[in-house]
Amino acid sequence: MAIKVLVFPCGSEIGLEIHAALKYSKAVEVYGVASVSDHGEFVYARYRQIDAHVDSADFIAQLNGLIAEWDIDIVVPAHDSVILKLAQCREQLQAVAAVPALEGASICRNKNATYAHLAHFDFIPASIHGLAEAYPIFAKPAVGQGSQGAEIIRDPARHQQLLECGVEFVFSEYLPGAEYTVDCISDGAGQLLRASPRERTRVKSGISVRTQPVPLEADVEAMATAIAQTFQFKGAWFFQVKRDRQGRAKLLEVAPRIAGSMGLSRNLGINYPLLSVYAYLGLAFSVLAQDYPIQMDRALKNCFKIGLEYDRVYLDLDDTLVINGQVNSLLMALLYQWMGRGVSVVLITRHAHCPRETLAKYRISPELFCEIIHIVDGSPKSRVIEKRAGSLFIDDSFRERLDVSQVVGIPVFDLDAVEQLLDWRA
Repeated sequence: MAIKVLVFPCGSEIGLEIHAALKYSKAVEVYGVASVSDHGEFVYARYRQIDAHVDSADFIAQLNGLIAEWDIDIVVPAHDSVILKLAQCREQLQAVAAVPALEGASICRNKNATYAHLAHFDFIPASIHGLAEAYPIFAKPAVGQGSQGAEIIRDPARHQQLLECGVEFVFSEYLPGAEYTVDCISDGAGQLLRASPRERTRVKSGISVRTQPVPLEADVEAMATAIAQTFQFKGAWFFQVKRDRQGRAKLLEVAPRIAGSMGLSRNLGINYPLLSVYAYLGLAFSVLAQDYPIQMDRALKNCFKIGLEYDRVYLDLDDTLVINGQVNSLLMALLYQWMGRGVSVVLITRHAHCPRETLAKYRISPELFCEIIHIVDGSPKSRVIEKRAGSLFIDDSFRERLDVSQVVGIPVFDLDAVEQLLDWRA
């Protein structure tokens, strides 16, 4: 029986990475929950929006309602504040929470507390109390995520402003060297199994959107071991480091959760969300990491909800299903999506050769189509398309689309618009 996993908030960058990691696993069923309407609604097939946020008095009660309705086994947090809340309310939650003990969760939520807890290690950056003797120095909110709110302070005037702003900051030595995130996985007993550093080569809005693996150097490996032994985290966690002027690795922060860019390390063989589920449920596992050059870059992706009800698609062949001697991979994905949903697809073409021979050449099964219509007399395609509700027409030719739209009166699509038909939810 599959393990039922609830993710909250499912539309965060972390929640989207958890979904990407779990959606194809036969071991789990993944359920997404959010307190606001966000992107999670477009990617989680099993989705619910609640009206409680993490600080609401009835937040745990609403989660428990869904846990009972869906028979959830484990709740995986997708935001730092949710980690702390679930750690505080572990006894009230009616499922396993994939979070560390309350002490560790509280320490990691505040960077000043993290530095104080690890102060006996030599990888903690020098803290600045009061105005600095020399600038620049580094400032970052003590409670936050990513590099949001971080800045280099170059003069005492700006430093004084932050000291008086009413927000708790971490003030520390300026670290001009390379910055890394180190993805870590520990077993159910808190034993570190693997540390995988990656370079944050492009950062946007505090989030690493381009990253690539780098070798695990001895000082970073020692840091990973020290942090693991101190906190005894289970499952996935990470820490961030930056090198000082002498090239020594210094700690920026520790987070006992999935990172949004763990997809890079996942594609090298370690599925952090899945192994976190195993770790917190006391299941045994091992890791098999691969090592080869790879980069990951993230950007906005379009997902759509459309109000069209349809059960038949008329599809062109030349310059539509096959373009410049290559199969259109998006349309092939749609063909299989339609097959699974009982949508009939009619291939309608003026192809110069036998359509079935061309389909065979490109290894496209003719069984994907309920009918293949080969027009050889120059007549309009609209003549062979039924005037019925629930049909769509896809063709690269504007002339063909205009004719079908005017004569048949059904929705028509060029290739640049078919992405709206693909359902990403899983």
